[in-house]
Amino acid sequence: TSVDIYLVPIDGSSEPRLLTKGIEGTSSAPVFSADGQWLAWLQIEEPAYESGRRRIYVGNLVTGRMAPVVQDWDRSPQALVWSQDGTDLYAVVSDNGNNLVYAIDVASGSRKPLTATGSASAVRLLGKDLVLLHSDTNQPANIHRLNVGSGDLHALTAVNQKALQDVYIGDAEDFWFTGARGDRVHGWLVKPPNFDSSQKYPLAYLIHGGPQQCNTHSFGNTQWNPNMYASAGFIAVQINFHGSSSYGQNFTDSIRQQWGGYPYEDLMKGLDFLLDEHKYIDQNRLVALGASYGGYMVNWINAQTSRFRALVSHDGMFSVPGFWYSTEELWFPEHDFGGVPYDPLVRPHYEQFNPERFAANFTTPTLFIHGANDFRLTADQSLAPFTLLRRKGIPARLLFFPDENHWTTHTANSIRWHTEVFRWISKFTNTTLPYSLD
Repeated sequence: TSVDIYLVPIDGSSEPRLLTKGIEGTSSAPVFSADGQWLAWLQIEEPAYESGRRRIYVGNLVTGRMAPVVQDWDRSPQALVWSQDGTDLYAVVSDNGNNLVYAIDVASGSRKPLTATGSASAVRLLGKDLVLLHSDTNQPANIHRLNVGSGDLHALTAVNQKALQDVYIGDAEDFWFTGARGDRVHGWLVKPPNFDSSQKYPLAYLIHGGPQQCNTHSFGNTQWNPNMYASAGFIAVQINFHGSSSYGQNFTDSIRQQWGGYPYEDLMKGLDFLLDEHKYIDQNRLVALGASYGGYMVNWINAQTSRFRALVSHDGMFSVPGFWYSTEELWFPEHDFGGVPYDPLVRPHYEQFNPERFAANFTTPTLFIHGANDFRLTADQSLAPFTLLRRKGIPARLLFFPDENHWTTHTANSIRWHTEVFRWISKFTNTTLPYSLD
């Protein structure tokens, strides 16, 4: 995963000059200061790991001196913008499930948040202010202007206002609970329209992929947007279990050799917490859905518990050793599981949380979804558990897209995806959808 930054004259008058010599890991997001004398970029210092902490580096293009700006910050910036006078850097930083804008003083490394909630992206300098996209769980992205001095965030557009005027969009209700290792774990729920606490509601557990990623307070892809499930009558829940980003590097790194350990413990403890706190959740009408690592976790759930009425595994993983033999990202399992599966000393790490090893325990009806062009997790990872459940006489369905990869990229396929998913989860929870799927 090592990526370097070179300085290349546009007229080809000299050889490219390596700026990141002696630094291993991934360099990314380089940006020049206004006077052209400085370059800032993001640097992961650990090789063969895509989810290490990204530090802010600054290099003087005249002297060649380079150094990290902030040493003690346990967060990973995603993008950088120089201030007009070159004294500050503005960064988008994933922080406790939000993507916030921070100002960082280049000389001292001191930093302060300029936004408090939601998700910012595509930040650009506009005079002394910033212009950016901003969204939240209940707000699609719009262009905003951010006053750097006051922190005032002012919307400049309302692109979807008319289209959404008759559409229910709920806000996220945050909660924290004690999870694995005694750590505090963060999650949120979104309630259905016309919510009545005296009624009982099914719950949809949306499990994120990565695994070193996180759910964010943003208006994201409809497949995993909690409002899609809330509007269908479910209590939609997202939890940032151990391994998630935005809660410190130790929390992210803790998933190494713990794929089915700490995260599963978090999900089960989080579910217990919600059932204790909210009597309107029907414990007999629970479903869980996930993609990629989330699909792995759905299969692991099937191997460990029967508390869910139905499951949905999109591009998931059934055989952990088989994952190594077929993926295009060999460095990924080698990092997270500590080596190669044919090493007798490492093999137990692959087998410990391997859903295939517990195939006899699978009892929950599952919808499997896979794309033929997925080379991250190949289609056999869904064909195998589908065959398993069908052979055992347990309801199972396979939605196979010959023209998709690890994601669902075509509009018609997306419509089919939503139709199949909502038909499946409503059927097994005896939920009447507020719309027809025919």
